[in-house]
Amino acid sequence: MREGHKIFEFSVFILKLKMVHFMVFCMAIAAFGTSVFAEMVLAKEPCQLCLISRYAYLSIALIALSSVRWPILRILLLLAVVFGLSFGLYHLGVENHWWIGPRGCISKLPTLNDSGSDFLDDNRVYCDRVNWLVFGVSSTLWNFLLSACVFWLVSVGCVLHFYLGKENEHSAKD
Repeated sequence: MREGHKIFEFSVFILKLKMVHFMVFCMAIAAFGTSVFAEMVLAKEPCQLCLISRYAYLSIALIALSSVRWPILRILLLLAVVFGLSFGLYHLGVENHWWIGPRGCISKLPTLNDSGSDFLDDNRVYCDRVNWLVFGVSSTLWNFLLSACVFWLVSVGCVLHFYLGKENEHSAKD
């Protein structure tokens, strides 16, 4: 009877781990899909940093899906999520003028020699301007918050894998 209980516990552990990967996959695909929807349907042009964040989510989704089959990819998933969170913070800082962004992604500041019409008529999308508000909150802040949630989920997955997995190894030896 004890052996059947160990198999059940291990099955629950695997189910929890797969559920974490599935949730990360769904969140990343939702973020990627929302950004594509906003661009294609709502005509919200992304800045350069938004495009990088978009493809970071796509890579996180693909790695999360693949790491269920190949557990060695969980390390790569953790690195991709840390990159996504760090990049989300960097983009948020550029938008809020906490630091300077890339040269081609910053709006030019008007000088005394400018007539002002070039500055006002500029249709480029800049990283240091709020381009889209969702429920009154910048999409860049939503991106950072979602990245933080994905990071938290992957961290939970790592805890499940390392601690509960080791516990199951010890109980299997008994």
